[in-house]
Amino acid sequence: MKTQIRKREWTPAKEFLPIILGKEIEGDLGEKDLEKLDLFEKGLANELKKDDTIDQAITKIVKMAVAAEFGPSLVAAKGAKAMIETISRAITSDSELRKQALVIIDRFATNQNK
Repeated sequence: MKTQIRKREWTPAKEFLPIILGKEIEGDLGEKDLEKLDLFEKGLANELKKDDTIDQAITKIVKMAVAAEFGPSLVAAKGAKAMIETISRAITSDSELRKQALVIIDRFATNQNK
């Protein structure tokens, strides 16, 4: 018996594109969401390095997103490594998500010497 997997094309919400592109969106998000976004961006600025491989950078993005949304304790929890690897692999294998990740990496990655 064959199992058919339906592939749905993911299209980012209109609200998500300004985050990726770096445009101001303060009027559209609540204060709590802005705090999470700020935490996410600061974490990326501290963690992403120009020397990182794409896989390393995507993994860091996923960890920062999970930490910003659900707290750092979830990232450190048992079983979180497999979840983060699965999400990272899904981003890497999808061309649209990979492009968006590359935009984020380009925006936040810093030189190692800074």
